[in-house]
Amino acid sequence: MTAAKEDSNQLVLFYNTPVEVSEQLYIDSVWVTIREYYSLWSANKINPYELDGEKFADTVRLPLVYKNPELDWCMPLEKMEVTSPFGLRRWKWHYGDDLRLNVGDSVRSAFDGIVRLARYDRYGYGHYILVRHYNGLETLYGHLSKRLVEPGDILKAGDVLGLGGSTGRSTGPHLHFEARYQGNAITPSEIFDFESLSLRSEELEINASTFSYLTEARKIRFHRVRSGDTLSGISYRYGISISKICRLNGISRNSILRIGQRLRIT
Repeated sequence: MTAAKEDSNQLVLFYNTPVEVSEQLYIDSVWVTIREYYSLWSANKINPYELDGEKFADTVRLPLVYKNPELDWCMPLEKMEVTSPFGLRRWKWHYGDDLRLNVGDSVRSAFDGIVRLARYDRYGYGHYILVRHYNGLETLYGHLSKRLVEPGDILKAGDVLGLGGSTGRSTGPHLHFEARYQGNAITPSEIFDFESLSLRSEELEINASTFSYLTEARKIRFHRVRSGDTLSGISYRYGISISKICRLNGISRNSILRIGQRLRIT
């Protein structure tokens, strides 16, 4: 099932401009609440909202269960073994949890929702899916070997949306799993207890402390040039483009790197 594109009171897909939406959407015989920021739908950007989590001052409570505690949510994998958690990883902030899997394993939608993005990111997520959920959360599933859904597809919790893999910037098969609110990442373990394969609560409270990690995540970090370093090598090591390194440091692709020189990388 795919959301209709012609009804301006529903989510209008494939555009990056604000549209009129209703406060609730009727899907599969159920009225579900739509959060205010649903008025922006992007089929291109993971975070089109431009809402700064560090300035979040409200307390919001999002329902994770609507009718049936057993059917309204689902773990994305049968086994949830975290291999690299949310947080600082070497030089860069890791905005999700990496979960062990085998290539071809089924990856499932955590909650009911609508597919907003189904794309390929060669230097990052590889094949990935982003699902917008009716409670205001969005979840992202990265490094898939195959995508099985398209933007606009309506999913139920537990629907298979892709197959596990190691595409994009990945050193081995795993699922990169993110949860986001208003474009800002949330620690998935605040929502799920991976060891007991359960929800931590039937309701998620979001407040300023939820995004307190952003102060650390946004610190400026540098690379100190060593013998043999090249812009292409530094770009690959840190997973950022040469053009971004040049822009951050006011240099060009033809600039000569000096041993001991500091290059900003975030």
